[in-house]
Amino acid sequence: MSGREGRWVVDRPGRERLIELADRYLDALVAHDPSRLPLAPGVRFTENGQELAPGRGLWATVRGRHPGGRHFVDPGAGQVVWWGAVREMDRPAILALRLGAAGDGIAEIETLVVRQGCPIFDPQAMAMPRRTYDEVLAPSRRPSRRELIRAANLYLDGIERDQAGIIPVRDDCVRIENGVPTTLQPGDEHDPRRLGVAEQVARGYTRHIEAARDRRFAVVDEERGLVLCHFFFDHPGHVATVGGRLPFGYPNSMMAWELFQVRDGRITAIEAVIDVFPYGLPSPWPSR
Repeated sequence: MSGREGRWVVDRPGRERLIELADRYLDALVAHDPSRLPLAPGVRFTENGQELAPGRGLWATVRGRHPGGRHFVDPGAGQVVWWGAVREMDRPAILALRLGAAGDGIAEIETLVVRQGCPIFDPQAMAMPRRTYDEVLAPSRRPSRRELIRAANLYLDGIERDQAGIIPVRDDCVRIENGVPTTLQPGDEHDPRRLGVAEQVARGYTRHIEAARDRRFAVVDEERGLVLCHFFFDHPGHVATVGGRLPFGYPNSMMAWELFQVRDGRITAIEAVIDVFPYGLPSPWPSR
């Protein structure tokens, strides 16, 4: 099935079971002991786009987990995502985790670790709860799975095509990246962060983005009106935005896990975990 419309076919643990599985993973991570986990035969594990054996990478350098964080769950697809902060050696890091469950085991482990040096970085804010994400909508207000995926795709299509008018976003929607608000913030007339989501696109502040590719929908939660998309923004490096500004000045691809909250057909909140990687980095996970 298509990654834009499809879903993983697995045995389907319930919501609480999936949250427990994510918390169990985090406990095992801090203990440096993947043997504590019910890993399925052939489990796949990636960290920042690299396939590793469970126990490698952050497993060796993590020193603790900050309290808090957030779970996003799609019981129908057997998927759970957790965002929060950890301590790596003597420094904080942002961790985004996705687990794909198969029966009572973990078949897929995908992680994105954002470390100090990323220009947008507030791990303390990533650990804070966002109570609005936990709101269960009345059945009459719940968007369908197709409507949620469509809203996220239109946002990415609008950026990719420089067409702000197709993005179904409210004017008061705030976008947060790695814990840092990047829209509707105080600033001077040359600061794009003072603008709203669609206005940034309309004025050309996202013109340097060549593509939003390899889209995968990790979580689609109709009850809460949430959809979480994994994808890459490609930046060719030489394309200027407003005033001739080159946001990077070199080619790169940005791995993004972006959450959209949708109410009455419009995006009301956006939050992402992002970091910069080599240009054209292929996704290790196929679109499904």
